[in-house]
Amino acid sequence: MAANQKQPNSTARRVDPLYFSIVFVPVVIFASHSVIGDHLMPADLNVPAEILQDGRNWLEAAGRYRFLAATWFFGALSLLVAAVLFRTLLRPTAPATRVAAIATFLFVLLLATLPTLRGFDDTDGSQVYDRLGSAVFEGVMARGTLRGCTAPGDTWLLGVCGEAPVIAMFSAVVDVVNIFAGLALGSMIVGMILCLDDHPCKDIEEKAALLAKNLRQMRQQLYLSGVVLTFGMLYAASWIYWPLQLVSETERAAYGALLLSAALYTGTYFSLLLLSFYLPVGFILDSRVKSLAETAAHEDLTGEPPDVAKWRENRGLTEGAGDYLRAGLALTSPILAAFAGGISPLSL
Repeated sequence: MAANQKQPNSTARRVDPLYFSIVFVPVVIFASHSVIGDHLMPADLNVPAEILQDGRNWLEAAGRYRFLAATWFFGALSLLVAAVLFRTLLRPTAPATRVAAIATFLFVLLLATLPTLRGFDDTDGSQVYDRLGSAVFEGVMARGTLRGCTAPGDTWLLGVCGEAPVIAMFSAVVDVVNIFAGLALGSMIVGMILCLDDHPCKDIEEKAALLAKNLRQMRQQLYLSGVVLTFGMLYAASWIYWPLQLVSETERAAYGALLLSAALYTGTYFSLLLLSFYLPVGFILDSRVKSLAETAAHEDLTGEPPDVAKWRENRGLTEGAGDYLRAGLALTSPILAAFAGGISPLSL
């Protein structure tokens, strides 16, 4: 990078509140997911519990261990992403920007937790596994035991044990994960939008330094979002494949194909969510870089030849829209390719 490049000053971060409307792009993805689920997906498939093998009830724990491990890691990552956003908002930030950021975060959190809130009024409502055969899932979970649950009226950490304590545990943990997912998604979206900092700068070199800083922050947000996406997919796959160990050998391939398709759909949904808030920010920053580079070349304020490509290279602004698109696809493609290519679920 050129030695004469200036560093951006410490002016409070300012993002036009209008840019926080980017949140409606992932909201459209979320709404589309709901429409597909309500109108295009099958209802309970009524997969018979007879496909489960008799005995070997201890194999239920294999699925539960994976589920709890993925839940624990995803929850920790969600808190980490929320902490990163909290730290960012503690830095000098214009009041209007801070208010818009907090309001956007709370809006996403509320939207993500709506299924959980609705579930409080509908305790006998549908479960996330209904479209994969509720009889199979419940047949497997009913074989498990939960420490402290010896009678239906007993209580454990998150509620009443019920007739099948592992089913009650699963339902409660899914509700908690929905809250973690809201924290993570809200933090990722707001953190990405905050990369559009555009506080007033004195000259072109200062603007270039600010843009370079914004691009670095955007890449960091993308990588952090990619990690959350990966482990969010691991969490989803952990409960999707929970019953497979207990499915009989003759039915395992057929039922596994159904689970693999469900995992691919879930991975597609998560990937589109990530791209929906990353790409708009990337394209806006790309437009700013192009505009600033052309201004610098036309006004020749740098004392350098009016070479736009060289000017961008000297200031760390060489990436363009195509690079942002490739970076986003590079994070999402391995997940989709894994399930589309039929990687063995037993390796999870």
